[in-house]
Amino acid sequence: MMERMLNSFSFALLSALMAPPMDVKNACPVTLLSGSSEPNSISVIFRTTGRLPIRRLEFTCTRVGMKTTKGQEAQCTEPNASFVPRSVYTVSYVIPGSAAGTVLVKVKSVTFSDGNTWKPTKRDPCRPLTIKLPRGK
Repeated sequence: MMERMLNSFSFALLSALMAPPMDVKNACPVTLLSGSSEPNSISVIFRTTGRLPIRRLEFTCTRVGMKTTKGQEAQCTEPNASFVPRSVYTVSYVIPGSAAGTVLVKVKSVTFSDGNTWKPTKRDPCRPLTIKLPRGK
């Protein structure tokens, strides 16, 4: 009888140790879902996937195939945000210039409500989002 209980306990413990963690610490806390555009702006729809609220969110918004100077790059930042976990949000940004083209949006950094900052790495990347811009008027 004791031997069966020990085997059952050993199996349960081994299963728990072998199972992947429920919330991977380094997984991207933001999933970019989709985007839309107007002649001089983009809207990004994303989902928060972490367990903590997000206080600050930064994206890099780069025009693909065009040389951009630092002054022409879009400021894609939510400096004083309150994004609660596991919710969907839409944010909008002005994109300089009126030429048609493509904007590549990537997560640059995420600051959580506890003050910790997460940044994507080669090992823990976030999926980028491509948004096509229409020609301006």
